[in-house]
Amino acid sequence: METGDAMIADLISRARTGDANAFRPLTEPDHRELQVHCYRMLGSFQDSEDVLQETLLAAWHGLGRFEGRASLRTSYGPKKTIADSRGVSFIEVEAPAPRW
Repeated sequence: METGDAMIADLISRARTGDANAFRPLTEPDHRELQVHCYRMLGSFQDSEDVLQETLLAAWHGLGRFEGRASLRTSYGPKKTIADSRGVSFIEVEAPAPRW
C-alpha cells in the first residue's frame, strides 16, 4: 500500500502526462471552498462555475511548473490566487460599461 506522499507523487506524475483522472483527486479537497470563493467574488452561481472551471484548467496547465514545495492536495493558496486573477479578469470583461 502506498503512503500518502507516494500516492500524491504518483497522481502528480500521472496528471503531468495528461491523466485527468489523476488530476481530480489533487484538486477535489479544495473544490467547494474555491467555488464559494468565486461566488462571493462574482455574486452569480453560473459565473462562479465558469471562473472555477477556468481556475482548474489553469492549474492543470501549470502542473508542469509545480515544484513540490507545497502539497498540491492541501495548498489552497495557489489555487485561490488563480481564482482571484480569473475572477478579476472576468469582472473587467463582463462588467457593464458605465452609463454617463
